[in-house]
Amino acid sequence: MSPEGFESYTMSENVLIKSIILASPIFLMFAGCGNANKPQVIRSPQEGTIIQVSETVVVDAGVVFDGAGILYDWVGEGDCSQTEGMPPMFRLSENATLKNLRMRNAPDGIHVRGSNVTIDNIVNLDVCEDAISIKLDRNKRAPRNTTISNSKFFDCADKAIQITRGDGLLIHNNEFHRCAKAIRVKEQATNIRFEDNKIYNAKTAVKVTGGEVFATGNLIDGAKVGFWAEQGGTVTDGGGNRLLGVSENIRETEGGRVIIE
Repeated sequence: MSPEGFESYTMSENVLIKSIILASPIFLMFAGCGNANKPQVIRSPQEGTIIQVSETVVVDAGVVFDGAGILYDWVGEGDCSQTEGMPPMFRLSENATLKNLRMRNAPDGIHVRGSNVTIDNIVNLDVCEDAISIKLDRNKRAPRNTTISNSKFFDCADKAIQITRGDGLLIHNNEFHRCAKAIRVKEQATNIRFEDNKIYNAKTAVKVTGGEVFATGNLIDGAKVGFWAEQGGTVTDGGGNRLLGVSENIRETEGGRVIIE
């Protein structure tokens, strides 16, 4: 039974997003009105609805998916563990935008599979494997110009944001609560700007393994390690970072460097 005041719907990847919209009046689709360059905008049902997601929702190239504050609850295969290869709840293609929704029980959250992707105002109520993962796209290209902003991440057993590949990423004005790692950056991820975020009760706030991160204006309140650079990775402290209740502000291992500007 749905919580009082909530309606419940089921979404499956087997029914394409467009088909779902056309089949149900609770969805509204706004096309470009004669301008093919305008993005297609998908708006979900009214606030107060729970959508049960049984398979990955693919947000196609150029689509703006506006969740309207709705809770998306995963009911498909997989479990909330650290097992690799779990299905994501959303997969974002080139020039896609995902915004204004809440997520729960997603085995592997959101996968970014293209450049110029925007993730805005997403609340991850219970992060399982990773809330957001950025890897190579289907053509084996590293995504560029990704923005993750105004979002919240709760209870990450491992990583909130995992960046394996990519260039030119902005992670701005987000909150991380009780996450083992707010962000983890790997060796082929560069030009990452981590600014004006708030991290509460982490194990390691920012861990960089071979990649590059510029951090400025962040609050880290409670952590074992603030900035950890390893295996040739670099964290540049650009100033304005506040570290409170952090046992070890800086850790450098295996040739990693934390640079204080």
